[in-house]
Amino acid sequence: MQGMTRSALGLLAAAALAASAWGHGNMDHGAAATSTAAGPVSASQCWIRQLPAPAPSGGFLVIHNSGTSDEVLESVRSPDYGQVMMHQTTESGGMSAMSPVHDLKLPAGGDVAFKPGSYHLMLEQPRVGLKVGDTVQMHFRLAGGGEFSAACEVRPANAMPDMQSMSGMKGMHGMSGHGMH
Repeated sequence: MQGMTRSALGLLAAAALAASAWGHGNMDHGAAATSTAAGPVSASQCWIRQLPAPAPSGGFLVIHNSGTSDEVLESVRSPDYGQVMMHQTTESGGMSAMSPVHDLKLPAGGDVAFKPGSYHLMLEQPRVGLKVGDTVQMHFRLAGGGEFSAACEVRPANAMPDMQSMSGMKGMHGMSGHGMH
């Protein structure tokens, strides 16, 4: 019975995260405070939409590959979450679905947006005491062994991305499914 409750809560959380992508409003929260690069690959605009436990929270950012070669993002980890997974939300026949992404192609000279309704980080098992306004470190690992990090602001459940800073970006990939391996 407890397993069914946990499964139902997980499905409810996933639905809430997907549904929140279509929320109303546009809250401008600025960009992440810091980011470190792995050669030509870096991250910006990192933030986390914190949902009440035990629902997983969502992580959003833009990854930049200013290099001349494609890169592959293999994994993400954080000392502030027990589990960090890459996911993609897709729509088919009017229904949204979320699926894990194991290797994400970062095109040369392009950006990949992790945003509501598209690629995002699924964050589970937050550290005790994590609250809105905190800064969380995310560490990203590339297939070739390179790593880069970003500082991500924790925002409330009703937070929306600053769409002006995410629109019109050169070579940006996101909802169309480009970049998945």
